[in-house]
Amino acid sequence: MLRLRFFHLLLGLSCYTFNVTAQNDKQVIGDPVLSPQEILDGTSIIYLIRFQNVGNDTVQQVVVRDTLDPRLDLETFVTISASDDFQLLGEGGNYIRWYFEDIQLPDSASGGNNSIGYVLFSINPRPFLVPGQSILNHACISFDQSSVICTNDAVVLIDAEADTYEPDQKPQTMQVVPNPNYGQFEVRPVEQQEIGNGSNAQWWITDMNGKTIWNGVADNASAAGHMVMLERPSPGLYLLWIKSKQGVQVERFTVIH
Repeated sequence: MLRLRFFHLLLGLSCYTFNVTAQNDKQVIGDPVLSPQEILDGTSIIYLIRFQNVGNDTVQQVVVRDTLDPRLDLETFVTISASDDFQLLGEGGNYIRWYFEDIQLPDSASGGNNSIGYVLFSINPRPFLVPGQSILNHACISFDQSSVICTNDAVVLIDAEADTYEPDQKPQTMQVVPNPNYGQFEVRPVEQQEIGNGSNAQWWITDMNGKTIWNGVADNASAAGHMVMLERPSPGLYLLWIKSKQGVQVERFTVIH
């Protein structure tokens, strides 16, 4: 569940964590605030790297080169998914390359969302991290061995209180299934719980820049639990908001393609 404490922090970081003008960026999927105990328990960090051909012609080759923070354990690295077939090349040290040959990636002007690719991977932080530390991680993308674009630094914070709720927080009652998804998903009650039953509820979806891309009204919040189909969403992070008499719940989900 997305804690309000973290949501406010994320908005404060948005000026450099998310690039909304061009889809060449790096994001943390899930909660980027970890406690030392979560690290000891083996919690993984999931990263999404997006790349977009913002040139003037179709690109034949894309190389995504990730510079891992030394506080990340390379031995736990796993590629979860990618938009196209790739070769994984290690360079030693803390560098990883995804090599997309003959990708035929169209330019953004003619290809729209088809001009965007992605890499989704997980890795564990090393166990010696303490509260107050942060992990910075970025990637650089080359297109046809000429144009190179580097992403923002994705930030993971270590916080001793990360596994506790704020005093006014309530347990999660609704969830997005599946998550990540492709823009089609269900909003389901958690363990058959309902919020706002018998009262009007409003729910809407925004991107991380605050723009509303879907909204609706239900007689009660449990009625919101049906299939949602977003029209041609860009890969990235989104927020589902549900407002009822019981308060506001915010659930984060990821569109990966």
